[in-house]
Amino acid sequence: MKFLINLFFLLGITLGYSQELPPVINFDPNQYNAGNQNWMISQGTNKNLYVANGTGLLEYNGEQWNLYPVPNNTIIRSVKAVGEKIFTGAYMEAGYWVKNEFGTLNYTSLNSKFPKPLHDGEQFWHIENLGEMVIFQSFEGLYLYDPVSDNVSRIDTKGEQPITNLFKVNDQIYFQRADLGLFTIKNGTPQLLISGEVLEGTELMQLFWSENKLQLIGRAGGFYYWDGNDLIPSQQNLTDKIQGVSIYSAIDLLDDTMVIGTVENGIYHIDKNGEILSHFNQTNGLLNNTVLSLFLDNEKNIWAGLDNGLSIINLNSPFGLFQDKNGKIGSVYTSYVYNDYLYLGTNQGLYCKRINEEEFKLIPETNGQVWSLQIVDSTLFCGHNNGTYVVNENIASLVSDRSGTWTVKKLKGFSNVFIQGHYNGISFIKKNENGFEDIPMLKNFPHSSKFIVPEDDGSIWIGNEHKGVFRISISEDLRDITDSKNYRFEGTSGITSSIFKFNDRLYYATTKDIFQYMPTSDEFSKDNRLAEVLKKVNRISGNIVNEGSDKIWGFSDNSVFYVSLSPLNSKYNYKAIYLPNDLRNVTKGHENITRFNQDTYLLGTANGYLTFNESAISAELYEVQIDRIIKSTLNNNSELVSLKGGDAFHYKSNNINIDYSIPEFKKFNFPLYSYRLIGLSPTWSVWSKSARINFNNLPHGHYEFQVRGKIGDTVTEIAIYNFVIARPWYLSYVALAVYVLLFLFIIYLVNSAYNKHHQKINEENKKALKMQNLEAEQKIVKLQNEQLEKEMASKNKELAVSTMSLIKKNEFLNSIKDQLKESDSSKVRSVIKTIDKDISEADNWNYFKEAFNNADKDFFKKMKFFHPDLTSNDLKLCAYLRLNLSSKEIAPLLNISVKSVEIKRYRLRKKMDLPRETNLVEYILAI
Repeated sequence: MKFLINLFFLLGITLGYSQELPPVINFDPNQYNAGNQNWMISQGTNKNLYVANGTGLLEYNGEQWNLYPVPNNTIIRSVKAVGEKIFTGAYMEAGYWVKNEFGTLNYTSLNSKFPKPLHDGEQFWHIENLGEMVIFQSFEGLYLYDPVSDNVSRIDTKGEQPITNLFKVNDQIYFQRADLGLFTIKNGTPQLLISGEVLEGTELMQLFWSENKLQLIGRAGGFYYWDGNDLIPSQQNLTDKIQGVSIYSAIDLLDDTMVIGTVENGIYHIDKNGEILSHFNQTNGLLNNTVLSLFLDNEKNIWAGLDNGLSIINLNSPFGLFQDKNGKIGSVYTSYVYNDYLYLGTNQGLYCKRINEEEFKLIPETNGQVWSLQIVDSTLFCGHNNGTYVVNENIASLVSDRSGTWTVKKLKGFSNVFIQGHYNGISFIKKNENGFEDIPMLKNFPHSSKFIVPEDDGSIWIGNEHKGVFRISISEDLRDITDSKNYRFEGTSGITSSIFKFNDRLYYATTKDIFQYMPTSDEFSKDNRLAEVLKKVNRISGNIVNEGSDKIWGFSDNSVFYVSLSPLNSKYNYKAIYLPNDLRNVTKGHENITRFNQDTYLLGTANGYLTFNESAISAELYEVQIDRIIKSTLNNNSELVSLKGGDAFHYKSNNINIDYSIPEFKKFNFPLYSYRLIGLSPTWSVWSKSARINFNNLPHGHYEFQVRGKIGDTVTEIAIYNFVIARPWYLSYVALAVYVLLFLFIIYLVNSAYNKHHQKINEENKKALKMQNLEAEQKIVKLQNEQLEKEMASKNKELAVSTMSLIKKNEFLNSIKDQLKESDSSKVRSVIKTIDKDISEADNWNYFKEAFNNADKDFFKKMKFFHPDLTSNDLKLCAYLRLNLSSKEIAPLLNISVKSVEIKRYRLRKKMDLPRETNLVEYILAI
């Protein structure tokens, strides 16, 4: 039974077609939301792709699909981009599309330009151009459109048989008429090149020029060349290989290879010798086996219009894919190329194939999880869940049955001894003449040993995902630990960690940190050159792979990268290869990469592997473009906006949606976008896959939208769009001016009211102050009056005293004089004269007058004013009367008799011309 099983495996368990193919991108009808069939493909000057689809014209910008039906809603059979125009041919319809200022396509029908009405049911199957001149081909004829004259003319094709195809080769137009043969057009006139008899009913599907000969491909799989006289069959070996398939489309490539699309079996890529370089069909990548059209875009990608969907083949890609879609191999955890064999270690077993073969076979008795493959002393070891295998071509021998071998290394300092890292410790095997001797497990070390680095002094470094790094020394019998130290890394997760050597230095790597062992201090340090190089790399795993060359490989979120030694100095060189993690899809901590040949590497994935040519990967230039702008109101009334920019939007249409794209069509190139809106924020957004941004409820103002794209580390130039959100009417300049005027008017009113109020208050304050002043003045006047009264009283008293004193004195002198008159002596008469002189002395009057003026200073002036004729004696009498003195009291003052005083009073009344009823004294007192 065991022999039969081994024979079965040795005969080979075939795993299907295992060719490494260029990447393929597929679009099913649900993705582009249009018909199944795609009849012809072209590319515009903006790098967008245009597809003649069963329900209309499809446009693809790398991010979004747009569908444009023709007016009669029929199948579009052909498309050709010529300058800024996209020409299409459909059932009973021909015309062209031009992008308008809003970024959408507008259609112009050419039906009215045709010299005669179209035949009933006429369809345009092919379109070619020579410069700006465009040729439409239907079964009924060829039509030439001249954009200068805007007219369509019919080319006389010499017959009524259907025109089966149209070709353009080296700026020369060819067409085939059923049964009549192949024609070319010269000077506007068809000329027969190969007759129908020579073609013998061969329906031609493609013409191209090679080796100075016109090469022809027939629908039935025949390949020919025209030597000018005869049709010579060629590529017979290729015809035999693809026998039984019908060729429906074909294109020739610049490297002298060609691509043919078949009805039954997909696409073949063929070299100039007729060898099949690769074959794409529904079992290994295409959506459908019927290929209706092929097109080579500007980036050398092959577009295939299928009977059900679309496919893009990145034929020029440095990547190759082996996809195990049926799960017969499983996830690839390790690989190795040795002795002309490619080995794959997967979760299902160890598989191999010769380099030039196409099918992998499971090596017998290796079913189960494979962890590692490595060459040690010219021996290929396989670390397996079952233990350790030694592999020789397609045979594997179990040399250690201790389950769970992570890795195998050569133990330095010991002859022919190999160390094995297991799930639960380490053990050794020793090579001798009879094979390998399995030595018991090392005592007192039960730790998982996924990564091992032996040193020249016999010590061993072991990496453990949970306990950090161990350094141990072992006994001569390989069974005991003589010395051990555990290096722990607090605060650092060791999950997916690894230890490795690079540039003769030992490193321990986690997802976040890289530590270098420093022998002088016997510790690991974060401060090292390798950590400095990788500090900005967003690594997703601590697994660092040293695949035996002068490079170490690591894995970030969007690339695999390597660090190498500079050949000219001691610096480390870093290079990233853009390869998103979604496409790698490998369990973290088990990433693997192997050198396939000089420049090609193999990277294991969850469903196979991919290869890439590191030297063929180069930075490309990309361009981001703004495709569509939509403005909308709050109630979602949307409207397309001109892409020219500078428009002013109504303040209610302040919700702006912007679509942008990079026309890039490679499987491993995922564009990322970053944007900012100057006027809202000067900060760039984080990189995102989203190719649309919505700005809602933007305030009025001037804005500049900027977007840039990135593929890998290559950043595009910035695309810019300027726009303005208009001010609301209530914030317009007129409204603001009105607000200012209104504000100023309100200020004026307020100020006026304030001023009036202030004036009123001032007036009231003034009035109150005036009243206070008046009251104060009145008080002052009162006080002054009182003071005057006091002074007057004092002066009057003084006047009265002085007057009375004068009266007394005069009376006394008169009394003395009367007594002296009795003597008649001369001396007495002399005394009497002296007394009379004293009584009438002017000084007495002056003294009195001064005192009187002090008491009533304006009295004499008033009396003179009213009675100018009064004499000084009259004024004396008036003064005495104002003092309310009686005639008796006045007489002594005037030194006259009382009767004389009465006479003076009488005369004074007459001088004053006083009426009889007016009392003289009262009159004088009233003045």
